[in-house]
Amino acid sequence: MAGEAKAIRALAQLADHVYWVREWPDKPTWRDRVRRWAHPESYRFNQSATPPRPWVDRPAGHDERTGWRIRAAYFTSDLAFEVSYVVCGQCETGWVESPYSYEGYKRCGLASAALRSLRRGIVKTCG
Repeated sequence: MAGEAKAIRALAQLADHVYWVREWPDKPTWRDRVRRWAHPESYRFNQSATPPRPWVDRPAGHDERTGWRIRAAYFTSDLAFEVSYVVCGQCETGWVESPYSYEGYKRCGLASAALRSLRRGIVKTCG
């Protein structure tokens, strides 16, 4: 258990190394999210959809808001954390919503690392 906690903390330190995608074809559907919420012990993320890096930044799906992106962290094949955000194209101000750490990954520093990484990215683009 201590080894796993150490690995999750190491994952938090990789928050600046993000895999950017334009399309996320293997994104969980709303049905998958309901299954994960209703039966978390039996839900497993499709291993074939595991990204090449543990941190992924992808656009929100067509059923979600236009212009928004989702920053997510994966620990092995499990979705550990995700947060929705948008950056204004004119003033380059960012807005973050709904940061959520999944069960087993709470209080591990993933949310802090993701928000810190997003903040640094917005500051870099604002100049």
